[in-house]
Amino acid sequence: MELLGARVLDALSDRIEEFSEEIAAAGQALLDLPKAYRWLDRQMSDPRLRVQWGILLGEVLLVVVAGYAARLATFWLLARPRRGLEHRQPRNWGVRLGLLLTRTLLDIVPMVAFALAAYGVQTLTHPPKPASTAALGIIVSSLLVQGATLAARFLLSPGAPSLRLLPVGDETAHYVYIWVRRIALTAVYGYFVAQVAYQLGLPYRPYMALLKVVGLIVGIMLVILVLQNRQSVADWIRGRDPLLPEDPHDDGALEAQLAAEISGDSPMVAAPPPAPTAWGLVRRRLAEVWHILAIVYLVAIYGIWALEVKGGFGFVSRATLISVVTLIVARLLMEGIDRLIRRGFAIPDDLKRQYPLLESRANRYLPILHRGAKVVVWLAGLLTLLQAWGVDSFGWLSTPFGQRASASLLTIVLMVIFALIVWELVSGGIERYLNTTDRHGRLVERSPRIRTLLPLVRNVVLVMLLVMVGLTVLAEIGVNIAPLLAGVGFLGVAVGFGSQSLVKDVITGLFILFEDTISVGDSVTLAGYTGTVEGLTIRTIRLRDDSGAVHTVPFSAVTGISNLTKDYSYFTADFGIAYATDLNRATQIMTEIGEELQSDSLFGPSILAPLEILGVSEFAEKAVKIKFRIKTRPRRQLAVGREFNRRLKLRFDAEGIPFPV
Repeated sequence: MELLGARVLDALSDRIEEFSEEIAAAGQALLDLPKAYRWLDRQMSDPRLRVQWGILLGEVLLVVVAGYAARLATFWLLARPRRGLEHRQPRNWGVRLGLLLTRTLLDIVPMVAFALAAYGVQTLTHPPKPASTAALGIIVSSLLVQGATLAARFLLSPGAPSLRLLPVGDETAHYVYIWVRRIALTAVYGYFVAQVAYQLGLPYRPYMALLKVVGLIVGIMLVILVLQNRQSVADWIRGRDPLLPEDPHDDGALEAQLAAEISGDSPMVAAPPPAPTAWGLVRRRLAEVWHILAIVYLVAIYGIWALEVKGGFGFVSRATLISVVTLIVARLLMEGIDRLIRRGFAIPDDLKRQYPLLESRANRYLPILHRGAKVVVWLAGLLTLLQAWGVDSFGWLSTPFGQRASASLLTIVLMVIFALIVWELVSGGIERYLNTTDRHGRLVERSPRIRTLLPLVRNVVLVMLLVMVGLTVLAEIGVNIAPLLAGVGFLGVAVGFGSQSLVKDVITGLFILFEDTISVGDSVTLAGYTGTVEGLTIRTIRLRDDSGAVHTVPFSAVTGISNLTKDYSYFTADFGIAYATDLNRATQIMTEIGEELQSDSLFGPSILAPLEILGVSEFAEKAVKIKFRIKTRPRRQLAVGREFNRRLKLRFDAEGIPFPV
């Protein structure tokens, strides 16, 4: 431990010493800056050097005039086709990109004309080496500046919004283009002046000091650019329109509410803003401090370059470039995923009209898929950013822990996907079977047993899948599930002894369900209750009686079941007639009404057999009672019986047959 601490202290001491030397060298370079002025004074005082400077400036001026004259002439010749391209309205992105590339080719032609004219003049004049070096430097510098402005025009298209690639307004496009041109001019020509001066004899330290001054000017320009765009970039980070006020409860709304309260009117109460998400809070905090982070970054990168930290500027530049490219690629991937999910999983309108519930079912897991894809993209982007800035974020994947973690994560994801597929197949198959319609659009009626057992099967499958996925997750995260399973087994035995009535409920219920004794919708009498079965679980029966009361009866309380609607039902009744009424005539009328019901389009399908008159059942005090019954489909006996009674009353009244009083 002591050796490790000593090595750390030695390394830290060496690094501090190197950094101090770099600071001292940078300070010495700045102190040597007045030497540049003395060197320039000697250049102007010596007649021979003044002649060289005159030749150099003349050569540079001749090259610049020739190059820019050719460039302006070419611009003038190509002005009309450029305007024609800029005023065209492309119909899609392909046409827009084609027009933009064509205009860019037209913009490259003046650059080529500038290079040919400037280099041609330099070749024809045969200047001395210092003047030739200066002229070549001005040519290269001008081409670099023109290339930077050409790239800015390609992306921003100031003055041609129909060809613009970036989603910015005209003012913003001109603003960014102007600043790109300013920074390019300052950086490129500043470096050119320092380089030419060094070639003409400027000492190395003043030359480096001059370069650092140029870099400082560029850094100050970038800081000014950051401060000028502080608010607009903050609004963009928040995801809000910069033209909207920052506070949703603005002064106008507050004044209107106060005025309404003073006048006695009901005040306008605005709806409370939605609670911000975690990502929204992060964006809000970043919007508040982004300019500080940007300025600190600019100061740091300038300090690394100015202090000539070994490998520092290259590392920061490379990491910055990778970071920018990573963020752009991640953003493009997110937009591509959004479009792919929105268009690739879209349901045609005709299918939506034909199947109203199809879209909600087909897109049930799309939000999870969308969010999962976003998480994967941003996680990959974060790991790439950490790798770019020196953190070995991908190296841990090759370690035993990384391999174990990635394999466990993959197993869990595959297990969840498998469980979802099985659940959708089982649940969808059951739902589709129970809700199948015939070619006329009518629901195909399934047997009560099927309608009772299939939902229970679906619940059992759901519980099994949840247990399987839960055990898989626990096993993959390192939990030993063997003791857990053993403990569950012992717990089951203990619960079995302590909950014998519950076990009895479950076992009795299973036998009742599999023997198809009762089903949902049956009219039954059990445990002293009579009603319609509304639901069945693995433990209880839910009945609703004629008064609307719901009774929940455990299976263990069921000692006998009277199913009034098993396979078929009977409407059985005793009909009383007066002693003076002709018995044969009365039974004939009852038979005729039964035949009418069988031929009726509404009640006929519910009747399975003709009316059956069982005979005289009782001689009451004032009536002779005739027992009869009608065989009907399950649960249709009461409706058929009520209609039979209604028609019988109307027929007896029409025949003049009196009822017993």
